[in-house]
Amino acid sequence: MGNGLTGRGDRAMLDAYKELTPVVYGENAVKHFYLDFRTPGAVCFAMHWHDRMELLYVVRGSLELHTQEGKFTVREGQTAVSAPRQLHGGFAGPEGAAYHTLMFDVEKFRNDTLAALRYLIPVCENRVVFRRAVDDEALRRTQERLLSLLEDEGENPLSVIGLVYELLGILYRYRTESVSLPADRQGRGFSEILKYVNERFAQKLSPKEVSARFGYNETYFCRRFKEITGLTFTGYLLALRMECAQKLLVETGDEIGVVAWKCGYADGSYFSHCFKKQCGMSPAEFRKRGNAAILQNC
Repeated sequence: MGNGLTGRGDRAMLDAYKELTPVVYGENAVKHFYLDFRTPGAVCFAMHWHDRMELLYVVRGSLELHTQEGKFTVREGQTAVSAPRQLHGGFAGPEGAAYHTLMFDVEKFRNDTLAALRYLIPVCENRVVFRRAVDDEALRRTQERLLSLLEDEGENPLSVIGLVYELLGILYRYRTESVSLPADRQGRGFSEILKYVNERFAQKLSPKEVSARFGYNETYFCRRFKEITGLTFTGYLLALRMECAQKLLVETGDEIGVVAWKCGYADGSYFSHCFKKQCGMSPAEFRKRGNAAILQNC
């Protein structure tokens, strides 16, 4: 049995959710950033998957994790775990959510040792999944040590790499059986719709227009869309736009108005209002924090 959406029949749906933006890792092969969502219920990230390993270490509030297996509440001190090719989306809990994201490509840590052959190759080949929400003191201590090393510009990257192996060793205690998405929730017929929306999120889209384009009754379309993505059509569109905005704010020098336009907002003031409501801070403040984090992790 495959892990998550790995069967041939799920290929179209899997591709529709794939995150396409590449991650650039530094010398230590780990990417880190910190996010703080103050608005309860805010969309932290839309449903997606990627080939890397991702750990979300919650340090304030709680994170509601949506996955193909169901919903999980990840509380302060706990870690949300997403192995390669596992679908996941996230919402801030009742008191918001602040968390560290630690990302690394397990493939880069493979070597010819027996340990790597036995434990890492199965992860790379999607034959291993982990408990989605882990509450473990050793995992907390190791993540804290890793975060401390990442902030130390003079630290040897080998020390960071060593802690990644330690993290994987701890997580292997929480290996679970493979789980496939139930047939009635796979939503294969919606793969083209998701692809359409993902490619055109900066345009004016409405559930009425999209449902008509693909031959669906609007009421059924809206209900089915939420069943599959965990979000309303409007919420999904907002999540895509906010993710795009966050990347543009940190990775480009575009003015706020230009970022707004690229994300589908003709009014820069309205964009800033939406961004602050969603992310708990203004676009300018988010850019400042993001750039500071990049400098720390260079």
